[in-house]
Amino acid sequence: MAIAVVHRDSPEGRAAIVHAAREAVQRREQLLVLHVLDDDPGQDAESDRSALRAEIQATLESGGVGESSWELRTSEHDGDQVSALRTLVDSSGADLLVVGTRRMSPVGKFLLERWLQRLLLEVDIPILVVKEEARGPA
Repeated sequence: MAIAVVHRDSPEGRAAIVHAAREAVQRREQLLVLHVLDDDPGQDAESDRSALRAEIQATLESGGVGESSWELRTSEHDGDQVSALRTLVDSSGADLLVVGTRRMSPVGKFLLERWLQRLLLEVDIPILVVKEEARGPA
């Protein structure tokens, strides 16, 4: 089986990738990094993927899991990123999805990010939500 992780260029996204990579190493499973690209005909999709690969590898190395093997899977969206992401998850064959979220106040926790709420409701496999690392005194 495999562990999938949602790539987002943010502290919480990087925390999710590192956590998912450690989980994949521990379970001896493949790591699939899922990323939804904007559907922009002016973009060079291959150079975007190369930049993503470099960014993900740097994140893994800074998290101490640079030796893990992983695969990048991308999809384009036409306005609904969550549906495109759900399609990636469904086709991945993963048995766990890891996503990152920022730390929130009690009200923020009640008003969960819309994209994350949709994923929790629409994806059929277990989802592990990872918070970004705490900064400064708690």
